Amino acid sequence: MTPPVTTSSHLAPVAKIMMAGGLCLALVIFGGIQAGAVNLTWLQIWGGLTGDSSQHVQRVVFELRLPRTLTGAVIGIHFALSGWLLQLLSRNPLAEPGILGISSGASLVAVTAFIIGDWLVSRSDPYNHTSVALQFLPVFAMVGGLVTATAVYLLGLRHGTLSPVKLTLTGAVVAGMLHALTTGALAFWGHANTELVAQWLAGSLYGAQWHHFQVLLPWTLAGLAGIALLLRPLKVMQLEDQQARSIGLHLNRWRGFALLIATLLAASAVGVVGPVGFIGLLIPHISGRLAGTSFPLQLTLCVLLGATLAVSADAVGRTLFAPYEVPVGVVSAILGVPFFLYLLSRQP
Repeated sequence: MTPPVTTSSHLAPVAKIMMAGGLCLALVIFGGIQAGAVNLTWLQIWGGLTGDSSQHVQRVVFELRLPRTLTGAVIGIHFALSGWLLQLLSRNPLAEPGILGISSGASLVAVTAFIIGDWLVSRSDPYNHTSVALQFLPVFAMVGGLVTATAVYLLGLRHGTLSPVKLTLTGAVVAGMLHALTTGALAFWGHANTELVAQWLAGSLYGAQWHHFQVLLPWTLAGLAGIALLLRPLKVMQLEDQQARSIGLHLNRWRGFALLIATLLAASAVGVVGPVGFIGLLIPHISGRLAGTSFPLQLTLCVLLGATLAVSADAVGRTLFAPYEVPVGVVSAILGVPFFLYLLSRQP
């Protein structure tokens, strides 16, 4: 009998891909700590991490760049995994949180929180009006994302069955309507805080601190736990609906659960840094090309590559026109729009 060499030969490229992805992420994180208005050497970064450096370097590393870089990595994971789930759920390679309306719903509720906070709190300094809203912004954004996702889910039902095509079209229409409402709300507000909110709506990591990372991390772990429960149902959901039901899968229940996890991941990230588009579009495609049909490997690559892209985009935005900053959402859009148009041209 021939020895089973196929397993080891199959695992070898998988291990190489994962090692390469982990190495790229590690290098990008170090690069994110190094890059900025004042570049630090590798020795200074190492000294700042180990405590063997000046107080200024330690402050720059630990209080400014490290929390910003780690927060960027986590939001990259959130948007990448959310886009991966939505593409599998809708069977549409163009699906991502922004296109399905989740980011728009989260943004509208967050902007509404800014405006209400401004109306309720009256101070001489207009930039302090939003202090209350900023503390609870992730919660407000998640509520908005969940309400939008529920509306899209219910509108996407056809004869009691969730239609992936109808889900995508409904999400696109709802996203356009909510974006128009957000723009109208800002125009109606007409306040000095509009500049602050506009920066947030562009998807910015400016000012990200440790508490932003701590707010996001529990949702990251909850999302990963939910996806672990979804791995087998997601595989079955790729079959025709009748075949999936014949196996005994409750399609609407699992599709609703997948939409819930995707919404929590995307909306929690939007609540902290604002809507960052196209990470959820780019990364699932790259992961699918590299991992093939293996969902666990696709999941792992989405985590590694999503974090890598977000941190890289933020580093480019910080250094390209230093000391001015380009928001990470703008950099990701510059990368994502041509890729989106390419995918759109390949659709039948």
